Amino acid sequence: MSYPQQPPAAPAQAYPAPAYAPPQQPYPGQQPWGQPAYAAPQAQPAAPHAQPAGQHYGELAVTACRMCGSVPAAPVKFRGHQGFIVMMRFLSLEGPFCRDCGLATFRAMTSRTLVQGWYGYASFIITPITVLMNIARRGKVANLPAPQPNPYAPSRAPMEAGPRLLQRPMTLIGLGIPVALIILFATMISLSS
Repeated sequence: MSYPQQPPAAPAQAYPAPAYAPPQQPYPGQQPWGQPAYAAPQAQPAAPHAQPAGQHYGELAVTACRMCGSVPAAPVKFRGHQGFIVMMRFLSLEGPFCRDCGLATFRAMTSRTLVQGWYGYASFIITPITVLMNIARRGKVANLPAPQPNPYAPSRAPMEAGPRLLQRPMTLIGLGIPVALIILFATMISLSS
């Protein structure tokens, strides 16, 4: 039995273009054809020198202070220590900070550490290490220019940096505590022998 053969396929025909074609350029205030009206911006790869804590606006990376929102800011972590007779507590506050907020945080945490950090077996060693770490990190915020309002996000006035570390009564008391403890222990050892 033979099957009827299909007729040969007709050559492909080109259809004429429609009489109306959408404009190539959108009208002012109108989105281009085929794109949603509120398309999310495409993520730009961050530059190698961009700060990880910054906010990205297009190709520009802005690092704002976590306390006041001002710019410029530097990522830094200041630490504190509280020593108790049997226990101890470690504190930290991580930036980014602008110059004024960073100096205020450095001075407050270091001053409190000098007063509250000496009272424990290991705390007598941990407190000076914590203070030296803070002093080493202070330069990251101290070398920044004066804080300016953030042009891309809301910001407020920076924290008042306050008096320098060695001009604070709490710091002077904190520096006197280890000296007093050493004199006390030396006196007790000399009296017992």
